[in-house]
Amino acid sequence: MKNTTEERTQLDVVVIDDEELFTEGCRQTLEMGGYRAAVARDGPRGLDLVKAAHPSVVLVDLKMPGMDGMEVLTRLSESAPDTVPIVVTGHGTVDSAVQSMKIGAFDFLSKPFEPEKLLESVRRGVSLSGLRKAKEKETAAAAPAKPEPAPQDKNDLLLRSLGVLGEAYSLGVGKKELLQELAYLESEAKYHAESLGQVKRRERAILDIRHDLLEADAIMDKYGFEKGALIQILLDVQEKFYWLPRHILYWVAARLNVPAREVYTIANFYEAFSLEPRGRHTLRVCTGAACHVRGSSELLSRLEATLNLKPGETDPDQHYTLKTVHCLGCCALAPVVQIDDKYYRDPGRKKLEQIVNSFKKEETVCRD
Repeated sequence: MKNTTEERTQLDVVVIDDEELFTEGCRQTLEMGGYRAAVARDGPRGLDLVKAAHPSVVLVDLKMPGMDGMEVLTRLSESAPDTVPIVVTGHGTVDSAVQSMKIGAFDFLSKPFEPEKLLESVRRGVSLSGLRKAKEKETAAAAPAKPEPAPQDKNDLLLRSLGVLGEAYSLGVGKKELLQELAYLESEAKYHAESLGQVKRRERAILDIRHDLLEADAIMDKYGFEKGALIQILLDVQEKFYWLPRHILYWVAARLNVPAREVYTIANFYEAFSLEPRGRHTLRVCTGAACHVRGSSELLSRLEATLNLKPGETDPDQHYTLKTVHCLGCCALAPVVQIDDKYYRDPGRKKLEQIVNSFKKEETVCRD
């Protein structure tokens, strides 16, 4: 029986999958769990159904004829940002899991899975969707906050500090514990600046990591501070900072109330994550046999001189990371350097300077 418009507006879950037995099984499981569900057998019809019904959760298969699941996820992130996508696939890999979460998937379920696992994932997705919708309403209704005036002298600072201390006591946090936490964050500020090879005044370093932690809070807020969204949160942090700084990993662990070792286990497992500083642009020089005999060492020397970096290093402003790799798979171009997603055959010093200068111009435009 066809869904009426009224029925569509009441959906909780849309299932987009070309396998009839699977979609019907999902629908029955969801309805037994108290959710209103509908199915679509391909991407375009699924997106039309989402547009009409505004569901909280969409289950998406990655491998479908025509429009595949990755494209569906991309379009959902653009057209239905409050809807929470969950991947359900029998062709899952670590790479596809990471890629799908990068473009918005909240969870990744490999077929076959138990009904209880599906219902738990959907429950968390519905909860997150509700938080997103509530946040959007609050943002739309809230009046612009009046900025708090900056302290003019020590006495103004003392008044603000008394307010903070009072709030700490109301949360059951003593003065000693508060000061210990602040001292720890101050030491992290120094460590972070040193890990980037930067020399900063103490107050600048502290303000910088405060800004970092606020950015991390904004990322976690998008996911309702849900523990189940940990991988997606780390992916967003990586995209924002180009790596996973130590102070942010501990902050995420504390905010989500998960052990720091669990956060580090995930960060070490996936190749998409880096625990070392990376630049916005990565330059990889091939040192394989074909490139070596055709002058890759001279090409590497030109890059070192242009960037003032050695292999494995990132500049203090995180513009560039220089690496060497054993093979880039394009021996016919030897010697070759890969810069982001483009390949260059034995570029001279002038060409390299042009490429670097073009990146600097792009970053200047972005800052402006």
